[in-house]
Amino acid sequence: MRNIFVTNPDLILHSLTDDDLGFLRAFVSSRNIYRYEPTYLPELEDSPEKVLPKLRQMELERDRQCIWGIYEKSSPEKMIGLAELYDYKTSGLVISIGYRIAEEYWGRGIASSCVRGLLDFIMTETRVKMVTAHVIPENKGSARVLLKNGFEYLLTKEEDWGHEHLTTADVYTWDRPES
Repeated sequence: MRNIFVTNPDLILHSLTDDDLGFLRAFVSSRNIYRYEPTYLPELEDSPEKVLPKLRQMELERDRQCIWGIYEKSSPEKMIGLAELYDYKTSGLVISIGYRIAEEYWGRGIASSCVRGLLDFIMTETRVKMVTAHVIPENKGSARVLLKNGFEYLLTKEEDWGHEHLTTADVYTWDRPES
């Protein structure tokens, strides 16, 4: 049985299952998808067969992060990407988000819908006050997705993304609306 964490008009975010192994194998081998990403992402730590159970068992409170599959509402069994909540602070007030979408779904609004879903989850299931997202400046599509969803550019800084040299990253923030 799948644990559904987020559902909106366009997609579903939930824990991965054994049925997702084939997708995960192909997904993590894509240089295009991961060219804008850190090298130390959980799905890249080992073979997909070994990583899948670890991803499935991640809990936000315990592990300070979780990774869910992204599925279109019209094809709920077909995984099309990964959504991530990470760096959950023990205070419960700050968290970061990330997403990785299969290339054939780029430019179709999936990332925007995913960000909206993650923000909905954060609003209803946590006390988080601020959400951050880190994007390399060349990834203009991802920056547009964040701005479209109410994030604001904060600063540009050098970060360790596991590459040979430090990575220049733009940091975007989203603040929970006051109730």
